[in-house]
Amino acid sequence: MFTERGSFIGRKAEIAALDEITGNPALMVVRGDAGTGKTAFLDVAESNLQARGFDVVRIRCAADLPRWDLFCGALVVAAFRSEFHELGNSRVAAAMAAVSRLCRPATYRSAQPRSRLLSELERLFGCLATGRVAVLIDDAHAAPDPALVVTAAYRAGCVIVATCREDGVTAEPSALSALADRVLDLGPLSETEIDELLADAACGVPLDEAVAPALGSALGSLAGNPGAVLGMFTALRRSGRVVRVQDHLCLAHSNRPVALPPENHLVRLVADLGEPAGHLLAVVGGADGFRLDDLRFFAAAVGQDLDTCGRVVDYLVAAGALDCDKWGVLGTPCPALVAAMDPVEVPGVHRAIAEYLLRDGAEPPDPATLADHIALAGTAMPADPSLVALLETGADGSLSTDPELAARWYRAALHHCVPGGTDHARVLTVLQRLLVRIGHYRCLGEVVAEAVSTGFAGHQRRELAASAALAAIYTTVPVPGPVYDAVGRDAECLAPLDFCSRWFTSGELGSVSELTAAFAVLRGDDFPAEAAEVASDWHDVSHMFQLVLGQGHGKPVTGPLAAYARLRQCYLKGEWNEIPSYARALELTTPVHPAIHPLARLLAAEVLARQGDVKRAAQWLSLAGPQSPHPASHACVEIDIVTRLGEPDRARALGWAAYERISGEDQLGLPWLLVRLAYLELIAGDSAKLRRLCAETKQLHARFGGTQFRAAELVLRGMVERDHAAAVESIEIMRRQGALTDLVCGCVVVALLADDPRPWFHEAYGIARSLGDDWLRLTIKSFMATSGLTPPRYRARHVEMSTVEETIITLIQRGQTNRQIAASILVSEKTVENHLTRLFAKTGCRSRLDLATASLEGRLVLAGYARAGSA
Repeated sequence: MFTERGSFIGRKAEIAALDEITGNPALMVVRGDAGTGKTAFLDVAESNLQARGFDVVRIRCAADLPRWDLFCGALVVAAFRSEFHELGNSRVAAAMAAVSRLCRPATYRSAQPRSRLLSELERLFGCLATGRVAVLIDDAHAAPDPALVVTAAYRAGCVIVATCREDGVTAEPSALSALADRVLDLGPLSETEIDELLADAACGVPLDEAVAPALGSALGSLAGNPGAVLGMFTALRRSGRVVRVQDHLCLAHSNRPVALPPENHLVRLVADLGEPAGHLLAVVGGADGFRLDDLRFFAAAVGQDLDTCGRVVDYLVAAGALDCDKWGVLGTPCPALVAAMDPVEVPGVHRAIAEYLLRDGAEPPDPATLADHIALAGTAMPADPSLVALLETGADGSLSTDPELAARWYRAALHHCVPGGTDHARVLTVLQRLLVRIGHYRCLGEVVAEAVSTGFAGHQRRELAASAALAAIYTTVPVPGPVYDAVGRDAECLAPLDFCSRWFTSGELGSVSELTAAFAVLRGDDFPAEAAEVASDWHDVSHMFQLVLGQGHGKPVTGPLAAYARLRQCYLKGEWNEIPSYARALELTTPVHPAIHPLARLLAAEVLARQGDVKRAAQWLSLAGPQSPHPASHACVEIDIVTRLGEPDRARALGWAAYERISGEDQLGLPWLLVRLAYLELIAGDSAKLRRLCAETKQLHARFGGTQFRAAELVLRGMVERDHAAAVESIEIMRRQGALTDLVCGCVVVALLADDPRPWFHEAYGIARSLGDDWLRLTIKSFMATSGLTPPRYRARHVEMSTVEETIITLIQRGQTNRQIAASILVSEKTVENHLTRLFAKTGCRSRLDLATASLEGRLVLAGYARAGSA
């Protein structure tokens, strides 16, 4: 597939097949779905054949060709005319004139004129001086008779490469394939090739790691279709959905559906089929298991005859717009196609189906089918209390197996309940708790607002207040005034609302006990106090709710708190390569939160600094701002950056200066600032400063308490007092809390005190290596060398690389910068960065140094395309 820069991606085996064309005549047929790159493949074939001395004639068929011109004589003449300055001579001109005179409807009405036209076409192809002629036919399936199009060229001894569509709708010319000496099928591109295609389309700006998976998920069955991928990416950029954040292109509004653009072949096909096709796609895409048997209800509801709807289904299945399993259940393999349908009319279609099924005399429907159409109709269907029992029964039966479906049916049941009645109160309570359990907080906010609008029982006020606060926190939309006034009537109801207001204004969570009391009405099981303390310190309100509410709480999939929670989990698990992507996702959310946005920026800066990318780390640190609300954490990152710049003395000075400013306060990150500063002093060998740090950490722990200060005190006691038991205990706390970088320090301290230091050094080295922290790894190697030990060896990984990727690794091993590498392989510096991002993902390496040393140390065996092909 050609990219915007003119490079071709993928199809290596198919391109290699062009070299096998040696004899004259020869016919190669290239088949593939729309968008698979057939035209781009012909572009490569044209260059290939011209380089081998062929004169090339390019014929482009189209759907609007006159059906009487069976030999496509007019197209052949047009092709020769466009290349006349290259291929023309007097013989060619005479042959073109002869074909033009004969190319008319009357010629095809009898055998003799038709035979003469074929002979003149053959003479035209044989007029070229070289005697080596290649005819390339684009979209041969669009010709009136594809086999006849190639006849004259084949008889003239030409090499012919013809492309044709094969997608289940467009009839693939089987006669043409039967005549072919070679048939090539263009399948989907691999994920790696799609990544490369998108990287090139980004014009040198690195793509955020979440973009390609998001497009692939939306495209579904079209995820490997290069035309569909590029078309969607271009449309998203045009609409402002692809935006630049910290020198990366990111997908904005990731919670919104991604739709195929209007020019996509499937969207055009659905439009050509008319209204029933679009409605059918939208209904199948939203319903819970739309079966072929349900088509009769759909047809009756939309006023179409069943045969017409059946033909539409057959056409859509053949085209790949729908699929059908062995049980006759229809599905939508490409979610982006469903998103491209007009959503406005869909509830009305579901209402029409539901009303048809409820009509007297209609065939008794499956209760689940009826309930789902009523639910999907939403408020488009007038409230009818008689439907509550049907919806509630179905929802009760789906609670354990499909809670998402149950929530949809309960929501519909609530709409059909009489406001203020016993059914309304019962369904409202069940629905609120279910929506919290599955993490549907936007819907929860809507349900609370509707309950306030229509009326609710007084005993439900406290739970509604807690639900309103939860919904506001997760959606970042403050509690509406009317809701606040209706549910905030007493202290118990005001507690969650006040917590919500404090979260929006200052980002403060308060104590764990305050949070538990405010949301006691929704509370689940008991929770570990230490984990809650850590979550509170890091303003991870999502994890706090998870601990406090137990299994009754579901984490949201989208939104700022979801992005921040995933970022923190990646940090705790050591999955650091994903953290910048989540930080960029958080930057796209509004409003900027006073706590979590600065913390996410600091975590991204720390990760990048420790992986050696100090330039980008400094950018994130700058974004966090000099007046960070978390000065201790800010100082930790600043120390990391300066240390990686090779200035340990300046890093120590910065750390002490920051500590002096904040030592009297209980600051987020202060315990770990103490540990990192102590590690630098340990390396520097300054025992006096280590003793001071140990004494003051004890005082801070006595003053503020908490497990993090305790862990810091214990590890410093190990350093200064050579207290082996204290150092081991600090490691246990750090493991529980996921403080990996400081766990490395703890392991080193224990190793220096242990009779057998090897396992402790190896654990520290393994953590530093997995995080991509080369500076930390080198300091551990230095400590190990002093103890007469060597680092552990790791089994080599066999990784398939492209030639460019192997070259980049080789140049990194030679010490070249990204800019020097870009100059060496004639690409932009941004393109080199894109290649490095993919290499880190492929190899598991976390930095340039790790990538270079992995190969040299035998931890990475390159299995490049070139060598794989020659083996």
